[in-house]
Amino acid sequence: MNVGLITIGNELLSGFTTDTNSAWIGQSVLEVGAEITWHVTIGDQYNHITAALDQVPEDIKVVLVTGGLGPTHDDITQKTLFKYFDVQPVFDEDYWNILNARMVKRARVMPEINKNQAIRPNKGSVIPNNSGSARGLHLNNDRMDVFAMPGVHREMKDMMSNTIIPWIHDKTKSKIYVRTLRTTGAMESVLAEKLVDVTDDTRPVTVAFLPQFTGVDIRLTCPKKNPLIEIEEKIRDRVDKYIYATGIVNLEETVGDMLVKCGYTISTAESCTGGLLGHRFTNVPGSSTYYLGGVVSYSDDMKMKTLGVKENTLQEFGAVSKQTATEMAQGVRDLFGSDLAIAVTGIAGPGGGTAEKPVGLVYITLVHNDTVWAKEFKFFTDRKLNKQLSSQVALNMVRIHLLNG
Repeated sequence: MNVGLITIGNELLSGFTTDTNSAWIGQSVLEVGAEITWHVTIGDQYNHITAALDQVPEDIKVVLVTGGLGPTHDDITQKTLFKYFDVQPVFDEDYWNILNARMVKRARVMPEINKNQAIRPNKGSVIPNNSGSARGLHLNNDRMDVFAMPGVHREMKDMMSNTIIPWIHDKTKSKIYVRTLRTTGAMESVLAEKLVDVTDDTRPVTVAFLPQFTGVDIRLTCPKKNPLIEIEEKIRDRVDKYIYATGIVNLEETVGDMLVKCGYTISTAESCTGGLLGHRFTNVPGSSTYYLGGVVSYSDDMKMKTLGVKENTLQEFGAVSKQTATEMAQGVRDLFGSDLAIAVTGIAGPGGGTAEKPVGLVYITLVHNDTVWAKEFKFFTDRKLNKQLSSQVALNMVRIHLLNG
């Protein structure tokens, strides 16, 4: 099934907001045998939305729309779609009462401006929103089905997962089997070299390497299930240690699941990552069962006072060293009483480097019982990239340790 995607928002066009929805939607529909084959991004203007709908290619019968379903003056998607599909707005008193009841529980009053979120079409249907107040829309005519969702990622994801993806799956006539193997710790060229004889001729399976900054996805697609399974097994025989998940699961979710299964807790000590590692751990629902907490010890003084890093260690080896990273990890483990602990210290850049310790130099240490695993890395000169890479590598070190433990 070919699917169209319209992302709406002046903030997307101006660059004030990064479009994370499109990538997630594209991967999600592919997993059920459909594919985004047409995508446009437009501003919050009536004529732009209607023009985009008029230009949907003939081979596309399903269009997903994100953005413009909020309560403010520039959220015009609902009105535009009602007019385009010739439906009338109906005020849903019951849903308005539900929204008000939610606000009462939070000791707040629902603003009158939010009344448009209680509007439903007299034809078509609304899509429940379990993560917010603006419901989605499902409208259709003889030409196409349109699903409209809010631009807020968690709300869009909820509607896609619970309503739209199951609908697309049911309507897809010619199924395409898709398997996405998520890897980290190896560049695309390394994976390709290890798999060269596997991927030389994989017909009828299509193998695609999809590199990202923190890893490479290997996507397998095939109209038949068994050949896909055979190719996946061959790939796993070669590079299984780099594969941390399938589908759209991220690394922190995988590590969290592994910690739960092992019954371990973990804590973090961070310097150059500034709390990003802890942030990623706590992005996972239920992470409180295994993540006990962390310390951002950015200054040497905090490293000594909070984590017990020795002054002699800092003077002899410096804040960016294996020795300091190890004492940070041991200190935070003692502080929180966790089973595992991991520490990160480095020079994120763009300044602060020397000939001996250049920008991008990072040390990461994991401690668990008597195990002390300290590693040196040399990344890039970009500050944000170094922070992201450091957190990715740290999570992967935990994964590898648990895998081998």
